[in-house]
Amino acid sequence: MENKLDIVVIGTIIKETIKFPNKQIGPVIGSPAAYSSLVMAAQGMRVGIVTYYGGDMEDIISELNVLDQRGIIPYEYTTTNLLIYKEDETKTVEYQKSTPTIHFEDINVEYLNADYFKICPMNYEIDLELVKKLYSMGKMIFVDLGGFGGATSEIRYSVKTEYGKMVIDTLCRNCSIIKASKEDLASIIPGKTEEEAAQYLVNSGAKKVVITRGEKGVLYKIGNNNPIYFSPFVAKSENPDGTLDFTGAGDSFGAGFMASYVKYHDIKKAVINGNATASLVIQRSGGCTFGRMPSKDKVERRITTGE
Repeated sequence: MENKLDIVVIGTIIKETIKFPNKQIGPVIGSPAAYSSLVMAAQGMRVGIVTYYGGDMEDIISELNVLDQRGIIPYEYTTTNLLIYKEDETKTVEYQKSTPTIHFEDINVEYLNADYFKICPMNYEIDLELVKKLYSMGKMIFVDLGGFGGATSEIRYSVKTEYGKMVIDTLCRNCSIIKASKEDLASIIPGKTEEEAAQYLVNSGAKKVVITRGEKGVLYKIGNNNPIYFSPFVAKSENPDGTLDFTGAGDSFGAGFMASYVKYHDIKKAVINGNATASLVIQRSGGCTFGRMPSKDKVERRITTGE
């Protein structure tokens, strides 16, 4: 593998048990960093990952063998959690063990040759100084707010708190693209419509904002321009019971978005690629595995034919 990677993903991987209203699965490998890395690798990107790992997932860690692993930091255990889906499809996260904060100094020095970085924590575990440092170096920074007070955060600090406002202001001023789901925004910027929340992020310094809206699709906003809306692709379940599996959907969108953006630098194309990627991932159950993630050819076929 060449030293220069297409993109580096920063965020903790997790040993996760998922509890649904009618079943429980796991432990499995999970987290935005894990999903993002595998989705982008499946679309042909050379991906490095910066994360802690404790050697306690021998039977499932092999899923990450498609990644450059020079950035994995050994630790005494891996972050461990319980992901609980409620009847209304919202979710909460309970952490049993958490690894340390990831600092700039923890990044493998050869990873700094990369031009693109995807920042996607679970629970505030990425130091804000790391983001600021990478941005000051001229790197293209994509930040997912799910782990900065959004859906995967155990304690969710909103912008109505001093700390929450500081976090969002810092990220907005030191990123190229910021992404959030409607669920993230409900806790980070409460009481606002998605459009109002997007404008809040722009006012805080964000240059480009992408918001996933569930069954309503996606909107993006560049500066003070009006939002642009995209409908989702139709997903066709491949599961025996005919259901869709939304675990990892938002992370898959963000990864599909970046797989396109790194190549074309076109936000419209990136949103379409992200939408198509997410629609294919949710068609199949199986957790965070490389085999679940759609190839570039399969994503392009969905875009062009709907199949």
